[in-house]
Amino acid sequence: MSNLKPCTIKIEWNGTDDFCFSCDYRPSEKEGPGRRQAEPVQRSFPVMARALGNVKRKLRREHISFPMFLVALAFNHARLLDEIDQLLTLLHNHIDEAEGEGRFSCSISSSTIPPSSSSSG
Repeated sequence: MSNLKPCTIKIEWNGTDDFCFSCDYRPSEKEGPGRRQAEPVQRSFPVMARALGNVKRKLRREHISFPMFLVALAFNHARLLDEIDQLLTLLHNHIDEAEGEGRFSCSISSSTIPPSSSSSG
């Protein structure tokens, strides 16, 4: 089992309805900087992209109780939990294969991502 642990998670809106999820990880006992950049993963998570778009729009309009809003989203979007599970599986698989601290990045798209011509996995 890897001693690498997630330490920072970011979800960034890229100007369209797509988002970038990134997670920095490092050995649990290490505190210093120095991350290894990995090529971003791209996946189509249409329900997650729509839900994150709803969060962004709601945050811009009014104050919300974020955890309760996410619970409501989970009940309103049946596939959302499955997509979150897929994303976390990708993250954990990446960390399990990592040899040192680094960053996992995944583009969350509402549209279908065509297969990459240079598949690395």
